[in-house]
Amino acid sequence: MLRVIAGFAFSILVGHIVLWLLIEKTLWPYIRKYHPPEPNHHKSRLSWMVGVLERAIYTGALMVPGSGIQLIAGFLLLKVTARWHGSSGPRATADSDNIWIIGTWLSVLFGAIGAWIALGHLPMLTNIKTINPVQ
Repeated sequence: MLRVIAGFAFSILVGHIVLWLLIEKTLWPYIRKYHPPEPNHHKSRLSWMVGVLERAIYTGALMVPGSGIQLIAGFLLLKVTARWHGSSGPRATADSDNIWIIGTWLSVLFGAIGAWIALGHLPMLTNIKTINPVQ
């Protein structure tokens, strides 16, 4: 049980601190130097909550034998669909999309490491025990 708590704590807390330092304190200030935000654009306050939630989902999903990768794929599909409209139009920039991609994949990585800690071994990505080559 302690290993599971440690895995989720690593995924959620350490992941949050690392992503906060990288994205909020490093990447966004760099981007704002070259692309100032619009005057009526208000910064979202919920992105950190989404990051915490998704790292918990990724960690838990990878702890489920045989279905973790499908659960993660479904969540990523939902996330991309929700962002689809917001990444088009005059305010969209390649820089903001790149930061979004970096944050998403680092969250997946922290979720996988958290599952590794919780399980004590690398998570199984499939329930296929043997693969027979085509003859």
